Amino acid sequence: TYVGDILIAVNPFRNIDIYSSQHSKLYIGAKRTANPPHIFAVADIGYQSMVTYNSDQCIVISGESGAGKTQSAHLLVQQLTVLGKANNRTLQEKILQVNNLVEAFGNAGTIINDNSSRFGKYLEMKFTCGGTVVGAQISEYLLEKSRVVHQAVGEKNFHIFYYIYAGLAEKKKLAHYKLPEY
Repeated sequence: TYVGDILIAVNPFRNIDIYSSQHSKLYIGAKRTANPPHIFAVADIGYQSMVTYNSDQCIVISGESGAGKTQSAHLLVQQLTVLGKANNRTLQEKILQVNNLVEAFGNAGTIINDNSSRFGKYLEMKFTCGGTVVGAQISEYLLEKSRVVHQAVGEKNFHIFYYIYAGLAEKKKLAHYKLPEY
């Protein structure tokens, strides 16, 4: 639902079919009242304002653990790359994939959420004056560095360490680094 300029989204904790390319098209250039409230509408409003007024726009995603902030950010980037007509598929994929790479270094399992962001993230997408997306830059801040050396009971370290471990196990190199096999 909308509350003024704010979209309140509720995490259903299951996949629902409202993020397809067909839904994406419904919100491109549409009036806000033409469709139900949606993250794609927020992306469109920001994009259209940027192009129309030739001014930077900012979308803030906030919420408690497990609220769906990470997924909402992915969906915004997905829709903004569609709106910004990425000049090639590779650029669109790179922008979407770099997010996953950053999250491997900053997300960890908590008691509440297996993929909890343990840092703040600022994603700045770059557009031409005509509205074509040409790149993106991600900055991280407030990284929960203490998690590297200590995790509370039921909590996990950053995902990247498990990815490295799995890679070493697959290549049969755990013993070389004096790591136990699980």
